[in-house]
Amino acid sequence: MKWTAKESGLIVCGIVFAVLGAWMFRQYIAGEVAGMDQAAFTFFADVRSEAATTFFQMLTLLGNATTLAPLGVVLVAAFFFKGHKLEAVVVLLTLGVSEVANELLKLMFARPRPSGFNLIELPDSFSFPSGHAMIAPCFYLMLALLIARWYQEKSWSAYIQPIALVVVVLLAASRVYLGVHYLSDVLTGFCLSLCWYFLVRWGYERRLGRRDSVVDPIPQSR
Repeated sequence: MKWTAKESGLIVCGIVFAVLGAWMFRQYIAGEVAGMDQAAFTFFADVRSEAATTFFQMLTLLGNATTLAPLGVVLVAAFFFKGHKLEAVVVLLTLGVSEVANELLKLMFARPRPSGFNLIELPDSFSFPSGHAMIAPCFYLMLALLIARWYQEKSWSAYIQPIALVVVVLLAASRVYLGVHYLSDVLTGFCLSLCWYFLVRWGYERRLGRRDSVVDPIPQSR
């Protein structure tokens, strides 16, 4: 089966974010991220407010393991038992692979967390790349895609994916605002997350295309 224009576009997007992620790795390894990291802390220090802090403290919970893990397990189980096995695999891939990859990268680079700027307790894990930025976006964007597809006849379905994109961008930004990650941690994780999202989505679209193209080999009598 040839690739459709949509499938080709997904691959191109995946490659673009892979290149951006590779560039961020190069910047970090070369020690050229200090400027952007300090600029981000300076910016967020200037815009901090009680209302914004409360908002980001609540929003960042969406990317915690204590939120993502149970939600992922429930969705995978629900999809599987409802007969949506392909969707169950998609959710498992977006969460499982990104989680394992993030843990391995953190151990590989072992970057300490920023200190002295945090508004919440610093996690025990290493800083680079951000787990919230690497795991949550691909998961929530894929979930938004599934919801939009299943309820495409509803007028509100057109807003699901744009809203999800805004939420995951703010979720990633919350880690810098709260001072538990450097901007370079977040940008790297976010690029890797979107790369994985587009690749998983490409596989999902391909599988749907093959499934929808199956024709009954026995002609129906008229």
